[in-house]
Amino acid sequence: MFELHNPLEFLAYDFGVKALFASVFAGITCSALGSYVVIRRMSFAGAGLAHVAFAGVAFGFLVGISPLLSALLFSLVAAVVIWYLQERKNLHFDVGMGVIFATSMAVAVIAMSFSGVYGSQVLSYLFGSPLAVEWSDLLSLFLLFTATAAFIALYWRELWLTVFSAEIAKASGYRVELITLLLNLLVAAVVTLSMRAVGALLVFSLLVVPAASAYRLSKSFKGYFLLSVAFGFLSGLLGILVSFTLDAPSGASITIVAFLLFLVAAVMGE
Repeated sequence: MFELHNPLEFLAYDFGVKALFASVFAGITCSALGSYVVIRRMSFAGAGLAHVAFAGVAFGFLVGISPLLSALLFSLVAAVVIWYLQERKNLHFDVGMGVIFATSMAVAVIAMSFSGVYGSQVLSYLFGSPLAVEWSDLLSLFLLFTATAAFIALYWRELWLTVFSAEIAKASGYRVELITLLLNLLVAAVVTLSMRAVGALLVFSLLVVPAASAYRLSKSFKGYFLLSVAFGFLSGLLGILVSFTLDAPSGASITIVAFLLFLVAAVMGE
């Protein structure tokens, strides 16, 4: 039977507080990196790396190691491989990501079939589960949020110039390849570490939708970035509160809220 709950009641428990902060940190960090991902036409990165991370989770269950650690290793290696194919072999980003995407799903299916794990543990990584968030996960997200903020502050000018013309940035002496590699690694890390709260299938929505909403309303790169972060914050905060209220999956709730905010931005931006 459909029943509404008071979302504030969940905040009286540790799992509610952890889920709230995890969703907010994930929303802010994903949207901050998503502002670059979207404008560089790399939106497929979130979906692809999320599936790579899920393959890592399945492999972790198979060999008996931490699924999150295995997922992080898989994602970081995939990010380096994609960067290498794009920068050194001139392979278009979407092509390299497509190859990694398909291969990772095959690895995930094989690993799950051998390990016999198809239950709630795996589903919590696919769709997100507030109950699964631990203080160690929250600390990891906070450290990643701090690292992302420091990276953006340190390389703001390079990022701004790279967005509009990578060739000019290279000609000006900026290390575009290094910046691209570091961004790929950050995206891989945030996608992986956000799986607990949001889920592998939906975490990429936080990379793309807030940035797409901001793009409809902004008139400068700085404004675009700040609006993207604001939309990411609202998506994470309101989404997890909706999840508590409806007793619905957190990842799906966050995605729906992000989409509704996009609709508002699309109407206002016309």
